Amino acid sequence: MNPQFGDYQFEIYLDGLRGVAPTQPMDFAALEERARAALPDSVWSYVAGGAGDEHTQRANVRAFERHGLVPRMLVGAERRDMSVDVFGLRLPSPLFMAPVGVVGLCAQDGHGDLATARAAARTGVPMVASTLSVDPMEDVAAEFGGTPGFFQLYTPRDRELAESLVRRAEAAGFKGIVVTLDTWVTGWRPRDLSTANFPQLRGHCLANYTSDARFRELTGSDDPQRVVLSWAGLFGNPLTWDDLPWLRSLTDLPLILKGLCHPDDVRRAKDGGVDGVYCSNHGGRQADGGLPALDALPGVVEAADGLPVLFDSGVRSGADVIKALALGATAVGVGRPYAYGLAVGGEDGLVHVLRSLLAEADLIMAVDGYPTLGDLTPQSLAVVRG
Repeated sequence: MNPQFGDYQFEIYLDGLRGVAPTQPMDFAALEERARAALPDSVWSYVAGGAGDEHTQRANVRAFERHGLVPRMLVGAERRDMSVDVFGLRLPSPLFMAPVGVVGLCAQDGHGDLATARAAARTGVPMVASTLSVDPMEDVAAEFGGTPGFFQLYTPRDRELAESLVRRAEAAGFKGIVVTLDTWVTGWRPRDLSTANFPQLRGHCLANYTSDARFRELTGSDDPQRVVLSWAGLFGNPLTWDDLPWLRSLTDLPLILKGLCHPDDVRRAKDGGVDGVYCSNHGGRQADGGLPALDALPGVVEAADGLPVLFDSGVRSGADVIKALALGATAVGVGRPYAYGLAVGGEDGLVHVLRSLLAEADLIMAVDGYPTLGDLTPQSLAVVRG
């Protein structure tokens, strides 16, 4: 028999029989606590923080608590199939690593993007690599091994620069372009404001720009201050629907729009020829006072009408992954947990977090009687009262 993701627990228990206890945290609370101790205050506040009083960030997490998976017995779920077909790719699981713009700074050696890509190669969990990275996208993609990767685009104001970034992603072997729509301007983030810290304005995570011929042409100088000022002037493009045909024309790769939470926006994106939609509120980092992304998911799935739906925001456990899948997500992204795993244990710590999420999700499917992802439907969930 081929191993199942849940077998990870037996590795841990067998190590215990040999006197080897886990060195990595086994639950999110412990992971978060150790990550806070491992990260510099400036990086911690940027990764852990959200917009405003962080109500939306907390609501994202609490939304999962309102749904309970209904157990089904006598279905013989000895073997589970968590594989998924998306964008012409066969993936071993529906889990992926959402883009985290400062994940490069979360590793102790300052090259967290490369460590994340290597973790993707080891686990089969795809990485959505951010435009904001410590290392150029070509170096990141070279570490993927046989695992597909996706490139997340913050669309710059200069169209030639946008085209250059997409062309480089294609040449590097990325399998899709994820366009983030909700971050053309930075939301109100009190944690970062209290320390007057914005990493990119300090020259961090700009390697995809400084390695780009078009950006260097626009900047006209290698002076660090000039580079940062040029980046700040080019970064935020307030896209409109009129820009969608141009975005679609940039690539033949799958085009996924990230940040869609309203069904009307989803239908319009589908009519505009996108290949997938990505339901997310940026983990509560961009706007406070909004609805949890999970509450928007069913309407997004209905409006997508068969189009793949990626989802993130508030995912902290394998149970959360299962609930998002039951509500119709095609693939589920995790953000802060893997960044914390990287901070605590480097590449091995990140791999541990991914394997733990997959193990818990797999074991829930086993215990509650859901052998395949197709068995997980909205009818599998009940509302939790009180």
